[in-house]
Amino acid sequence: MKPKIIRIILFILGGLLGLLLLYKLYLSYLPELKLLVHFDHHNEELLIKMVRSHGIEDLAFLFILNAICVAIPGLSNGIFCVLNGILYGPAFGFIVNWISDILGQIVLMELLRKLYDIKHMTHSKIYKLLTSQKYPMIALTIGYMIPFIPSATVSYVNGMINKNNRKKQLLPIVIGVAPVAYIYAYGGDSILHLDSSRIIKAVIVFIVLALIAGAILLVMKVLKEHAKKA
Repeated sequence: MKPKIIRIILFILGGLLGLLLLYKLYLSYLPELKLLVHFDHHNEELLIKMVRSHGIEDLAFLFILNAICVAIPGLSNGIFCVLNGILYGPAFGFIVNWISDILGQIVLMELLRKLYDIKHMTHSKIYKLLTSQKYPMIALTIGYMIPFIPSATVSYVNGMINKNNRKKQLLPIVIGVAPVAYIYAYGGDSILHLDSSRIIKAVIVFIVLALIAGAILLVMKVLKEHAKKA
C-alpha cells in the first residue's frame, strides 16, 4: 500500500477516534455544561467540584485526544491542553499535557520517517532557520517551545539531526514542550475560576514566550553567520 493512502487512512481513523472520544467526553460532562449555561457565582464552587470529580476514564480519553492531535500534522492540541487545565488544575493538568505532548511528538516523528515525503520541508523558512544554527539542540528545544511553528517541521529536523539516537531526540522534546504545556493548564484553570486577570496573564506570557523564543533563534542564526564571515 502506498504511503499516501496509508496517511489518508490513518488521518481518517485518527479523526473518527478523536470524534468518538470527544462525544464520550461530552456525555460525561453534560451535567456540568448544563450548569454552566445557567451559571451564576453562587454555583461556582459546585461547578468546580463537579468538573473535577471525574475519574481515570475521562483522564485517559483526554490524554489520548491530546496525543492524537500532536501526532497528526495539521491538527492543534491547544483546546485539549486548556481543557486539561480546566478539569485537573494547573499542576496535574500540566503533567497530563506534558506527557501526552511528548508521546504525540514521538509518534509524529515515526510517522514522518515512515510515511511522509518530507523533501518539501527542506524549502521552508523554519527548516532553514533550525538547520542553520550553531547549537542545533538549543534550536530544537526553542522550536518546540513556539506554538506557531509547525511541529512536523521541528520533528523532522530533530529526527534528521539526532538520527538513531533516541535520547538526543527526546531531550529537546521533554524540555521544549514543558513551558507551553503549563501555560495552557494555567490558563484553563483560570477560565474555570473566571479569573480574568489570570487569563490575561496567561495569554501575555504565551505571546511573550513565543516572541522571545523566536528572537533567540534569529539572533543565534545571525551570530553564526557573522562568525563565518569573520
